[in-house]
Amino acid sequence: MTRISSGALLALSLALAAPAAAQKEGDLAFLLRKHKVKENVVKPPKGILKHEYLVPAGPYFQLFDWDMYFMGVALSYDGVGGPVASSVEAFLEFVDEYANWKGYAPREIAPDALWALPEMCKPFLAQAALRASRTLGDFSWLSRENGASKQTNYAKLSHTLAFWEENRRSVDGLFLWFNGVESGVDNNPAVADSPSQVSEGVDLQCYLYREYLAMAVLAEKLGKAEESGAYKRKAQALRELILGKMWSEPDGMFLNIDSRTGSFVRVKTWTNFVPLWAGIASKEQARRMVLEHLLDPKEFWSPVGVRTLSPDEPLYDAKSGYWRGPVWVLSNYLMMHGLLNYGYKEQARELAEKTVRTLERDLRASGGMNENYHPESGEPTAGGHFVSWNLLAEHMAEEAAKGTDPARIE
Repeated sequence: MTRISSGALLALSLALAAPAAAQKEGDLAFLLRKHKVKENVVKPPKGILKHEYLVPAGPYFQLFDWDMYFMGVALSYDGVGGPVASSVEAFLEFVDEYANWKGYAPREIAPDALWALPEMCKPFLAQAALRASRTLGDFSWLSRENGASKQTNYAKLSHTLAFWEENRRSVDGLFLWFNGVESGVDNNPAVADSPSQVSEGVDLQCYLYREYLAMAVLAEKLGKAEESGAYKRKAQALRELILGKMWSEPDGMFLNIDSRTGSFVRVKTWTNFVPLWAGIASKEQARRMVLEHLLDPKEFWSPVGVRTLSPDEPLYDAKSGYWRGPVWVLSNYLMMHGLLNYGYKEQARELAEKTVRTLERDLRASGGMNENYHPESGEPTAGGHFVSWNLLAEHMAEEAAKGTDPARIE
């Protein structure tokens, strides 16, 4: 695979962006280009990070797991695949090399140290590898050796899934988050921090389901038909577990489970709807979730998008709750595609428009974007000049209108 320097790659990315003349002055694509928000998201190798890597712009210098994946999805429109592949390789370089656990990779790596131990990298590496390979038109890099152990990138990817299976599986067959921070939805009240490793997250099962499917595609591309079939069977088995154990008929939604008791964690949080994005919910389950909860203005549907926690929850805080009420571009994006998956096209377009308008307003006012926004006013409520999965919004309206999905696994 041909390597391109970060500077050359970014120049290419900007060159591939729609020319200013083809954009409406003041629209999101124009503003992203005007404020050069993509210019600082690829970092050159430094310290223990020996590969070019994607990083949220702003104060960040660390390689993060799902930020990297969703940035890769967004940047695929610009033909940027190399830094996504090399970011995956950066994570995999530490797999089976520096920890006692087979397949372990930290969720965050800085040039000077592994951060966030013992939290595991969220299961997005195979999905990122698939997205990078498709953008590059090249899967051969997965067969390249990585690290002192001389294992291939593909083998190490398979070991990251083995880590979840061997270390984070509950007796009922579902998987456990270590804590809320590991989940990425840092202060989600549906995930316990103390004690740790007791929360069977709806979102985690869906991410692993997609990770199995991504591994199946990668295995097939590399001529490993038997392994591809095994991953497909694992995905189907996990889907059946989710449907059989995590759906609450009285609540009309999927719910996290406390592994100590086997009881539902009855918290109305946005992660309960991730089965819509993963395409796991049945049509009837989707209908109930969408009509009874997601589109209810008293619960999740706000003027700005999807609230991350329902206002009738005791911990709801629209102003400074972080993942406890404010609207995030990521959750809006996943819910938009969840709506599209089940035929709610008009609502998906509305959600895309709300997201785009919010970011356009922020960019015009501040020259940057925020981590999250107040669900009623759209005012920024967290860190400013944040560039990560916000980039997904650039093509949300187009994806909602055409039904396209650069994160689709098939």
